Amino acid sequence: MQLSLFNSKPPAPKPAASPLAEKVRSVLGPRVPVAALDDVVDQILKNPISLKIVRQRTSKSGDFRAPHLGDPARITVNGNLNQYAFLITLVHELAHHHVNLDYTNLLKKFTLRRKKKPLPHGDEWKEKFQVLMEPYLNNSVFPGDILPVLIRYLENPKASSSVDHKLSKVLGKYDPPDDTIRLEELPYDAVFSLHGRRVFTKKEKVRTRYRCICMQTNRVYLVSAGAPVELITG
Repeated sequence: MQLSLFNSKPPAPKPAASPLAEKVRSVLGPRVPVAALDDVVDQILKNPISLKIVRQRTSKSGDFRAPHLGDPARITVNGNLNQYAFLITLVHELAHHHVNLDYTNLLKKFTLRRKKKPLPHGDEWKEKFQVLMEPYLNNSVFPGDILPVLIRYLENPKASSSVDHKLSKVLGKYDPPDDTIRLEELPYDAVFSLHGRRVFTKKEKVRTRYRCICMQTNRVYLVSAGAPVELITG
């Protein structure tokens, strides 16, 4: 018997990616860490959703809308986020999608027991978020300064990563340089603008947000403590 050091048959070619997979990769490729791309594409393809990248929103970084009147489930993510914040936000919203799918499937099962709808950021969501983040919790995806803070945050994740000031601060180190500062760094009664549009006066803190008065309309808004703002006077 003669042994060969070479394979007699060439390796089988990998199956061609579907057009949908290629489209998802092209959209997410520039927005998430390279080491996370394959896993996040797989997560989306297993339970497809309508994904839209939108302009910066002060009130939130991402959003999930359940299917309605024939429209598919939809996820939006702010396009200004750095790649690490974008990945966390996307997976946060995918966790909502999974919880909604589980609840929808539960409703299809016949039972005499009343089916309680999960809370938006309750135990079901926290568990899904933790499971979906698991493939990314390594140094090939997240830098060494983000990873331990992120792991601690995931022990009991909140409705928004911006609520966790340690995580929000370390993620902010990877934002492109600009002239903005975090709202929480301004003194009370400071005058600032959001994205160069409306002008506000900063007032007292209400839980994780600050009460801010729009100087053009005198309306009151609750603005996230980590919101990037431009100081005018203070």
